[in-house]
Amino acid sequence: MFAALLGGALAPCAAAPAVRAPAGTPAAFIGAFYRDYFADPAAARKRHVDSGAFYSSGLRALMAANRAACARTERQDSKCGWDVDGDEFLHTQESDPALTLASSGFAAKPAGVNAVDVRFRVFPDDPYYERALRYVLVRENGQWRVDDVIDEEKGAYSPRHGLRRRIADENRQANASALDVAETALWVNGFIQSEAVESFARFAAFPLAVCETKGACLSYQRNDARLPALVRLLSLSYFDRGTVAPGVPARAKRAGKAPGEGSVIRSGPFDYTFQGGLWWLTRVDMRRPPVRQR
Repeated sequence: MFAALLGGALAPCAAAPAVRAPAGTPAAFIGAFYRDYFADPAAARKRHVDSGAFYSSGLRALMAANRAACARTERQDSKCGWDVDGDEFLHTQESDPALTLASSGFAAKPAGVNAVDVRFRVFPDDPYYERALRYVLVRENGQWRVDDVIDEEKGAYSPRHGLRRRIADENRQANASALDVAETALWVNGFIQSEAVESFARFAAFPLAVCETKGACLSYQRNDARLPALVRLLSLSYFDRGTVAPGVPARAKRAGKAPGEGSVIRSGPFDYTFQGGLWWLTRVDMRRPPVRQR
């Protein structure tokens, strides 16, 4: 088996004779990557991925779009990013701490002229933790590059279960979330109810206009010492028992298009303004009385 590893790829199964994948083939390319990754993940990532020598230019562009889309939703507490929830090469959140290329039973075999099927176990003694992936490659500047990674589903490989599809879907969802005032209002309402001041502040455009029940409208800054008291007062006045919490405004996106810059939506005591591609809380007006329950 190790003779095959040094050649850059493995035979389809451990029991078969070691077969050296021809140099320069997709199987050799993927085999060499996993050989390095099992030995030292950080070094392999730096050598193969960070250098731009692993993914195709098209897939890298899709990943860059994902980072940009997720940056627009970073105010939320939800996870965003195709690679934030586990190891994208082992397809797992946990694995055997002593896992090696040999103990995983890693095997790679060609699947046509530009694809490689890979199998391994992240917990060697448990078949449930077997991973089956198909790497689809393209030639760029005379070199093989990964253009998609497809999960096996019921013994078949379909682009519907591929990395490209997952990233594209998440990009659409993240971008739609940024255009949705209802999404912003849900987060703001939730953070007020839980009195999470720092999280609440992530959605406010400072200086934030705050109009007191009896008095003038004041200007609050990002690190204003009055913010905890403001959030506490809002929680008691608009979300406590005896009141009807401010409703979530209607969704303000149409066919995925951004609202007009400077558009304002009112929700209870809150004004949300669309600026710079996001909805921001720009005004808190406590002169708008809470709705009392009967």
